[in-house]
Amino acid sequence: MRPLDGLVVLDLTRLLPGAAATMQLANFGAQVIKIEEPGRGDYSRWLPPLIDGQGAVFGVVNRGKKSVALDLKSSTGREALLRLADTADVLVESFRPGTMERLGLGYKTLRARNPRLIYVSITGYGQEGPWAAMAGHDINYLALGGGLELNGARGGPPVIPGVQIADLAGGAMQAVVGVLLALAARAQTGQGQAVDVSMTEGVAWMLPVALGLWAATGGPPARGDGVLTGRYACYHVYEAADGRSIAVGALEPKFWEALCRALGCEGLIAEQFAESPRREEIIAELARIFRTRTAEKWFEILKPADCCVTPVRNAAEVAAQFGLARGESIIAPKLSDTPGQLGGAAPRLGEHTAEVLEA
Repeated sequence: MRPLDGLVVLDLTRLLPGAAATMQLANFGAQVIKIEEPGRGDYSRWLPPLIDGQGAVFGVVNRGKKSVALDLKSSTGREALLRLADTADVLVESFRPGTMERLGLGYKTLRARNPRLIYVSITGYGQEGPWAAMAGHDINYLALGGGLELNGARGGPPVIPGVQIADLAGGAMQAVVGVLLALAARAQTGQGQAVDVSMTEGVAWMLPVALGLWAATGGPPARGDGVLTGRYACYHVYEAADGRSIAVGALEPKFWEALCRALGCEGLIAEQFAESPRREEIIAELARIFRTRTAEKWFEILKPADCCVTPVRNAAEVAAQFGLARGESIIAPKLSDTPGQLGGAAPRLGEHTAEVLEA
């Protein structure tokens, strides 16, 4: 068995955050029915690069789901959705605030018909407030949530992360947590509830270190100048002889000491948190040492020293590392008794319409 076996989820979302959230639920047993616009479907179906005529990213985050094509602007489509919602456990939507209400499919309407329904709304800025109606993408939510400001080198401009942090950590995972919390509450009360996921607030939730520094100093942390953002040699990224990068996370003194001994620079042990100009000299010395071998060779040498040093690997290497086939994603977390399982290939648009509506 899987922990969410028997749970029925209606996925009305498009693009990345909602799809990733509902696939996480599907991985752990939920039956996810993806409701899509006829003829067009989820926009990410057509976003390049394509595999077999379908968006590659769509294929990764929509595995194990069923696709039902419904025109929610028509009375027939709305009635079909209402019937599905009458017996569903969870509905996840990612329209701008007010859209579902205008369609006659808002939370109050569906709750009146099915009090046990958990109704999740994923938006950029939440259901209320001055930004609620604004359009946005990951970069905007990161910017307003305080995450973008912290990415980049000291003295340089903010840098766009290579991972969609707001979409996935601030949106998808917050939605999954919200569903699980609401299910726990429903087990006690018998009632569903609305779950308001703001990706901007989800980003702000990830700022405990920055907010702690602000509380202590009265000012925001400078980009690239924090203990965990590259200020010191012990928590830094270095270039290896082959042009690849090495991540050093020797933050605790025991790890720093082990690293210095393994590199043959014991004289630096007592200077872990030295300030300028010595700080820059220590970073330069480690940079010189790391340029003498390849990233993988350093990994081989330093693993036995247990000093928090790893090569920086790319997506293809990660796929090989975890044994992922094309179009697969990793299953996380690992449960000992009720583990998750990756579903089959993402559905074609409307593939299960007749099957689901006639059931």
